[in-house]
Amino acid sequence: MSDKHKRKKDSNIVLYPGLVKRLIEKGMDALKKKEARTAYDYFVSAEQHEPDNPQVRFGIVLSLVELGRLEEAVKLTSSLLKEGIGDYYDNLQVHISLLVQLGYYQEVVDILDAVLAENRIPSQFAESFYQLLHFSRQMIDDNELIETIESQGDDFTHGSAQLLENNSLQKQWQGIQELKTSTHPVAIESLITYIENVNHDLFLRSMALQVLHKHNIERPVTVEKLGQKDIFVPAALEELYEMQFGQSVVNMLEQQLEHENPILLEMAKQLCWAHLYIVYPFLPIPSEVPLWGAVFHLVASERLGLEETEEDIATIYGCSLKLLMEKGNEVIELESKVFRGI
Repeated sequence: MSDKHKRKKDSNIVLYPGLVKRLIEKGMDALKKKEARTAYDYFVSAEQHEPDNPQVRFGIVLSLVELGRLEEAVKLTSSLLKEGIGDYYDNLQVHISLLVQLGYYQEVVDILDAVLAENRIPSQFAESFYQLLHFSRQMIDDNELIETIESQGDDFTHGSAQLLENNSLQKQWQGIQELKTSTHPVAIESLITYIENVNHDLFLRSMALQVLHKHNIERPVTVEKLGQKDIFVPAALEELYEMQFGQSVVNMLEQQLEHENPILLEMAKQLCWAHLYIVYPFLPIPSEVPLWGAVFHLVASERLGLEETEEDIATIYGCSLKLLMEKGNEVIELESKVFRGI
């Protein structure tokens, strides 16, 4: 068959009603079953018929993320933004999250600086964008500090240790950052003293403890936080993101939200790890996975301005409504009191 006849035949194909909708449904079902490759094929097939369908394009993005093909996914979200397909801020949220995962922090800062300068961000996105902007700036600063420390050597240590005694939380944070790569006895001693002082910021004490963990320090450290007190050996601690409790909470959130509302899921996961970082190396009380999945779902939902009730969320996760509301308020209150690096 000649190309001319083939093109004529293709142009005469009539789609049966609902084909694209059916392909989208099959793609979403495949994603729920963790069959990312199959899902990708369904969405690509749908794209051949409706290349500008927002659900189709977003389905391809989700499939690529599941396949670990983040570079391709971020190119697609960039195209969605440029072409104006789908909701701009939903697409921007996913695009920024992918850039963060890929470590493109400067690009995140450049985009969000421009977007936030317009002062037209919907309220449900503002908090998340500010958090991602702050995180990306912090990562850029960390890399610059490491380069400075490597160039100046151990002479840097004593001055950095003195920053831990400064009344400014910003200076204390800077001191911890500068001591990250030092195993000098002064650095280790200063960090231990800082951690054991209950008057110091919860978030910054967690940061200092993680520095000791990464250096495999085996000297016992007494940690007291939020009514819990124990002795820990930093070298024996788990990495925050490898803790079974946190992984279980995130898995529960993914089961509930992964394909229903990926933006809400991303916000809930950020809240989860941020809260666990604050209470680290302890676990939140009570250490019930469904309860805390519900808590982070609730707080994220409220920040995004979604119309979900506490009762509905408590029912979904099978937890106490009273505890859900109590712990949700605790998360919000605690987050407002700890260092944010601003």
